[in-house]
Amino acid sequence: MDSPNPPTRSKPYPSIITVSNLLGCTIDKLTITIHGFSHAFPSDVTVLLVGPQGQRAILMAQVGGQTRLSVTNLTLTFDDDAADPLPVHTNLQSGVFKPTNGYLAFGRTGLPYDLPAPAPAASSNAPATLGVFNGTDPSGPWSLFVVDDSGSDFGEIKGGWTLNMVVSGPLRIGIGNAQVVISWPVQVQDCVLQLSPDLASPNSWTDWPAVPFESAGWLYVTNSVTADMLFYRLKYLTH
Repeated sequence: MDSPNPPTRSKPYPSIITVSNLLGCTIDKLTITIHGFSHAFPSDVTVLLVGPQGQRAILMAQVGGQTRLSVTNLTLTFDDDAADPLPVHTNLQSGVFKPTNGYLAFGRTGLPYDLPAPAPAASSNAPATLGVFNGTDPSGPWSLFVVDDSGSDFGEIKGGWTLNMVVSGPLRIGIGNAQVVISWPVQVQDCVLQLSPDLASPNSWTDWPAVPFESAGWLYVTNSVTADMLFYRLKYLTH
């Protein structure tokens, strides 16, 4: 992406992923992955995510070095729980990073410009955190706005991007005949049921292997009652 009249809009602008089949769910956690990012001057690139309910977050801006530190075919995952932000003064590498507005490192309170329409007005003030989407309805179009704010350099996102979210669905949990019965509406699709013995360990969630059965508009799974505590959640499959 490049043009003689920056900021240059990506093609398409925006890139849209539409989420459906999550009736009654809200977001608990969201991560975004960009696949195949290449650019001759990465700090020229600003990436803004806008959710279906209008919330917005800066994923990256003014990062990857303040001189020409080109990168090729990177995979960048944005996660509020990552250990580190993207580097502002050194080159980018593939990995998992906090959303990062590098302009803050230079004393600015936001971007020096609003992204071109149809990006929302006042996008320069968007926060660099995915937490703004927590508690919101995930259903609808998710828009990724990408611009290059300088001329004479070229870049691309060759592999597109993906959403990965954990949602709170309308789970019903009951006990009968020494069985835990977990159920949710059949309209809630594209999800996998997960369980964990410890909420404090984010890597302890595992997929429940049993295929749910349907009855009267609800999906059901059962599990044996044990002395140990277990937690259940629905995880939305990556799009």
